Amino acid sequence: MNTNIIETVNRKRLLKIIQRIPAGVPAGWDKITFAVGGLMYIGFSDITPEKLVVVSSQGQRVIDCRTGDKIFCEENYDEMELTALADVLGDEIVPLSGEGGGGLRRYSQDGNILTSAAPFWPKEKIIFMPDYISWTQNPEKCTVIFEEYEIKAFGFSKCGNYMAVCNSDTLDIFRKIQQTICT
Repeated sequence: MNTNIIETVNRKRLLKIIQRIPAGVPAGWDKITFAVGGLMYIGFSDITPEKLVVVSSQGQRVIDCRTGDKIFCEENYDEMELTALADVLGDEIVPLSGEGGGGLRRYSQDGNILTSAAPFWPKEKIIFMPDYISWTQNPEKCTVIFEEYEIKAFGFSKCGNYMAVCNSDTLDIFRKIQQTICT
């Protein structure tokens, strides 16, 4: 069979599956949204996993994902090492993810997974898959949690109680309603 035909057939099949994935906030989670101009990097603290470092053209801040409180701090990040320091986090070096690379956790300890799909590139969808479920096998059990252009970063905190997704002007933070104990 011609490679172009196989690719076309497979693309149509995947588009039909993606269209069956509901969009919104996954069951058991809630969401807060921040408008952040010139967002460049984000990174979860490993020591205090509810803290998210955000670096943008407006400066650097730490967001408490439990409360939504923002604490502005002195800008102290390294684009070559993809790390940041924030006085409110002590001497912890926080790994960053964003326009220069890096990566956040794509899975949580309790089996939740995040992935991206771009059937109509350059617009991307971030898909939440609970309990090790694959969106290609069970699309109705998954959720498109973010759909936008120029996604900078997405992923879980160390304990999996928080997820963050961002592009250059929007940051969505998802909080698990029944949180697990971080170890």
